[in-house]
Amino acid sequence: MSNVFKKLISKELGEMNYLRYFSHVKKNVETKISDSQTLYNDMYEKLKYRDLRAITKMHSRLSDTMLLAFRISKNFFFAFLFYLSSSIFLIAKALRPELIIVALILMNLSFVYKTYEFVSNKFCYIDAQIVLIYKAVLDRIILNEHKSTQLKR
Repeated sequence: MSNVFKKLISKELGEMNYLRYFSHVKKNVETKISDSQTLYNDMYEKLKYRDLRAITKMHSRLSDTMLLAFRISKNFFFAFLFYLSSSIFLIAKALRPELIIVALILMNLSFVYKTYEFVSNKFCYIDAQIVLIYKAVLDRIILNEHKSTQLKR
């Protein structure tokens, strides 16, 4: 499972473009050079000929993905509290040890999954950089389309 930003960019722009963008941003981060204009221009060239409806849907999916990433981060604390309180409750409740062990194993597996999901989405700095550039491109295309529509009137 990868983070939600990687899934979105791979789906919208293709896996090969995502890998190219990822390696470019990673190289820039390692060398401490800020060169987002190259990615911006590349994305803009790929998307500028799409119709406004497709761009609007892409923008909507981007907004949904950003909201999902925020929800994953926000809900982790509550998942942790639920995991902790449920574990303490099961251990304190003197039930049959076999049931407690099975329940704790299942809860641990679920919590490990939630932790992996949280960490992969929380610390995806490079993907967040790509998404910010992608958002700027979509916003620019939508703005240009609105301007050209107003000029035609």
